[in-house]
Amino acid sequence: MEKGIDNKVAVIAGGTGLIGRSLVPMLLNEGYRVKLLTRNPKKVQKSGINVDIVEWSGKPDSELTVLLEGADVVINLSGYSIATLWTKRNRKRIVDSRILPTRALAQAIASCRKTPKVFVQASAVGVYPYSSNSVLTEKSAVGNGFLPALVSDWENEALACAYVTRVILLRTGIVLASDGGYFPKIAKPIRYFAGAILGDGKNIVPWIHIADHVRAIKFLIDNSAASGAFNLTAPTTNSNADIVFQVAHHYRRPILFRIPSFILHLLPGNMANEVLLANQPVYPERLTQLGFSWNLPVLENAIADLLAK
Repeated sequence: MEKGIDNKVAVIAGGTGLIGRSLVPMLLNEGYRVKLLTRNPKKVQKSGINVDIVEWSGKPDSELTVLLEGADVVINLSGYSIATLWTKRNRKRIVDSRILPTRALAQAIASCRKTPKVFVQASAVGVYPYSSNSVLTEKSAVGNGFLPALVSDWENEALACAYVTRVILLRTGIVLASDGGYFPKIAKPIRYFAGAILGDGKNIVPWIHIADHVRAIKFLIDNSAASGAFNLTAPTTNSNADIVFQVAHHYRRPILFRIPSFILHLLPGNMANEVLLANQPVYPERLTQLGFSWNLPVLENAIADLLAK
């Protein structure tokens, strides 16, 4: 897109990941000029997407403040996937890939003469207790463990610039998308008769369809009253078994396997409890109060939409 007088400017870090791949085209369609901060400019160039590509290491950079000066929105989606073995080395990578870029961006924003209008920061429902029998809203307490400590620190890094601009924290659940992340990992095995329930399957999995997720981000950017933490999940609750059986129903496949909890607990770290078996009945209270309307709030419809693609 050519730069025009009326073009709004969005600066995005981590824009080549699952969420960014849907968010960037939407912002372009909305008339934004998008500046994409990336460690791998060649990868973005090959994608053919019409953005301004800026190479950035994720660390403090003297040019970063200049780049962010006067932006309409800065969006940080950076972070190494937590869907990896939680070895000591990987946990450090998970932490550093979130904390360091966020710190650098917040410091740069605070240094701007004309500060960006809003800073949208990725976060996660992992901030909450990983085993909860109570509904979890934005008012709920921070949990204990690796993920709650990480996400809490992550959010605090972003909030360091809240005195100069509006900061939005995206406490995201499991994003269901056809082109990556959680969903293909369960759908493909089911299709080939190898689907499985984790543990007893009763644990609540807070999910959101990718289309609703990026719509919610745009909704929060546009709403000047939106600041602080927002749960980005569907307003309905479903279990691990619900998701698996819904996909199985679509493919007309049986679910023949169940992976016992004790097997999952053999994984390093506390990954079984905090991710694979986590029971988190998260409710998007603040998003609901602001009047956001989901297009795909029902699991059956969300999965049918994904499997039709």
